[in-house]
Amino acid sequence: MRRNWFQRLLLSYLPVFLSVAAALILLSVFSAGELAKKEAVRANQVFARHVLQLVDQTMRAVDRQLIKEIQTNEKLAGFYNGRDSERTALDLYETSGKLREIIVNTPFIDSIYLVRASDRTVLSPNLMAGIEQFGDREFIREALNGTGGSRWTDARSYREFDDQGQPVTVVSQVRKVPLLGGEKGIVVVNVRTSAIASAIKEMTESDVSFVRLLDGGRRTLASSREDGAAVLASVTSEYTRWTVESGLQRNRSAFAGFSYTSLWSLLHVGLVAAGAVWIVLVTRRNYRPIRSILDRIDAYASQRNSAFAGSQGLPDQDEFRFIETALDDLVERTISYRKLHEEDLIFRKRNFFLELLEGGSPVADERFQAEMRRFGMPERTAALAMAVVEIDKYAELCSRYSRRDQYLLKFALSSVIAEIAQQSGLPAWMEWTSNRELSVLLHLPLEAEDTGAAARMFENVKQWTNQHLSFTVTVGLGTLALRLDELPGSHAEALEALKYKSALGTDRIIDASSIQAKTQGEVYKHLQLMRSIAQRFRAGEAGWEAEMNRLFAELKEGLFSADDASAVLHSLIYHLQREMTELPPEFGRLWNDETLPELHRAIGQSDTLDEWRERFAVILTASARRMEALRTARTNHTLMLRMKDCIHEQYANPNLSLTFLGGELNVSPKYLSQMFKEAFGVNFLDYVSELRIKEAKRLLTETEETVQDIGARVGYPSVRSFLRVFKKATGVTPGEFRKK
Repeated sequence: MRRNWFQRLLLSYLPVFLSVAAALILLSVFSAGELAKKEAVRANQVFARHVLQLVDQTMRAVDRQLIKEIQTNEKLAGFYNGRDSERTALDLYETSGKLREIIVNTPFIDSIYLVRASDRTVLSPNLMAGIEQFGDREFIREALNGTGGSRWTDARSYREFDDQGQPVTVVSQVRKVPLLGGEKGIVVVNVRTSAIASAIKEMTESDVSFVRLLDGGRRTLASSREDGAAVLASVTSEYTRWTVESGLQRNRSAFAGFSYTSLWSLLHVGLVAAGAVWIVLVTRRNYRPIRSILDRIDAYASQRNSAFAGSQGLPDQDEFRFIETALDDLVERTISYRKLHEEDLIFRKRNFFLELLEGGSPVADERFQAEMRRFGMPERTAALAMAVVEIDKYAELCSRYSRRDQYLLKFALSSVIAEIAQQSGLPAWMEWTSNRELSVLLHLPLEAEDTGAAARMFENVKQWTNQHLSFTVTVGLGTLALRLDELPGSHAEALEALKYKSALGTDRIIDASSIQAKTQGEVYKHLQLMRSIAQRFRAGEAGWEAEMNRLFAELKEGLFSADDASAVLHSLIYHLQREMTELPPEFGRLWNDETLPELHRAIGQSDTLDEWRERFAVILTASARRMEALRTARTNHTLMLRMKDCIHEQYANPNLSLTFLGGELNVSPKYLSQMFKEAFGVNFLDYVSELRIKEAKRLLTETEETVQDIGARVGYPSVRSFLRVFKKATGVTPGEFRKK
């Protein structure tokens, strides 16, 4: 395998170099003229801007002088403020003299006169008369009517006396008196176009270029242009709206002649030859490391071909193709590794978030800080709070939008929450823990004593959602957590607060602390019973039928009206819908496609509570059977039933945890947590807490044991923990519950 890549490189470079050099020589001949033309255009552009700047400065100076006189000249002010009967001839003479003084002291001003609106009198340096006797009366009428504007006018004819003879061509500026209101009259100053032309000629006199000044109506104010000369540059003033055009005189060429002599030929040939020699030398020098690499690849390829002579192809394979293949493989592996790393980081971040919320095993501060550094998030563990943002009317949202659009709306919601949290100085970490619920971990200020800052932040989120999205959200806000082990409790409190949405309404922020301060009856009389029915139905437990019959019996005994009963049943459907969203997708499809529409139809098609009870029982019983069939078909159903039985047997054990059950069932705790949530739609800790509180209620009602003994019997050896959990679940302390 011996290929002279040095010669190949030279044959690759030299023809291109020689071709390009020849093309450049030819192009230089033809492009010199074009370059000269462009330079001429650029020079004329600069020249035109310079002329326009001088004209603008001149006209601005006249305008500024006029404004100054209006504001400071007492003689002019006296003309507008007094009447003719009150003014002497000397006063009018002095005012006329002041106008003549302004004309003398201000260059370019040809004439100036004052118009008093009260009696339509005109005063100029030469006369004082009514508007109808003044030669410029048509222009004054337009100015008094407000159509004259405050800019310099286009070129116009001006005469002061009707018998003046030939009028003069001027441009005029009209200013109101006073400047802001203009109710007293106007001041008109005129500048002769011939004076402007003379000034431009003095400033720009040249045998090479010409310049022309046009007003807003494209009429010529000043020009040195010859017929047939081309315009190369045109600039319009933002102040006067006049245009300056510039170009070359007709007898001037746009570029000097370009002669390509033998001297140029020799120079070009010499440069090409020097370039070719330089390419050879540089290629030879730069080829050395390539030669070294090729030798190493050659040696490697020889060894590889000797080891795989029967399967590796021709012995004279292209070394550069081999390098290219190796680099492509390296890039592909690097991209694949990076993608896998990012996906693993996302998966790991979500799992760690869920682990914090479940609280099955404690998370040390050191591990939390290490994971936060990995995820690029704040590391501190104090002053935390959990919130759950729930999409209102989620079923309706699913029916209106495709799955892709739902993802886009959820992404917009989470992005807005992150942005508003950052603007509020509250770093946020959030994950979708269900189809409709976004759990948010907030880092509050270290000096925070409550969750008020979080409530204000979510108020901004709620307002933004109402204005920009097609749905509303309700936020459940947990209490302040000062340690990591308090996060599951704060999250549970946020979820619990959301359960009162049916009573308090949607599109609001529900603070757990405010809910805990109310008794259950104050929030909603039948809320607890409806929640119990929904939870039992979701978990596939017996007893939900009896509790539903009890609900209907209470409605019947209370003599509820049809509207009130319908509201309660809609609330029951809401609780059932809320619990079903926690189950796997196949259960959700069964509920949304079959059971939910039938329940709504049952409410609209029944008249009495007995009819409602019968139809609800038939619909929910059929749905429960189909869900039980789905559970039985799942491969882990038997394991979940064993886990459930073990929980019922060991619920009084204070050491009951996912780790304990994992050892009993010989299964990973994380797997148990995930499978239990998918099978029954509830977290392990929430299920154990509900079971313990249910048994505690029974013991408080049926026995005379002390609160401490009852807490120990249901798995809470610490009476303080028992009191806190019981009050969070029921809204009252065990003692208050026993009294009721």
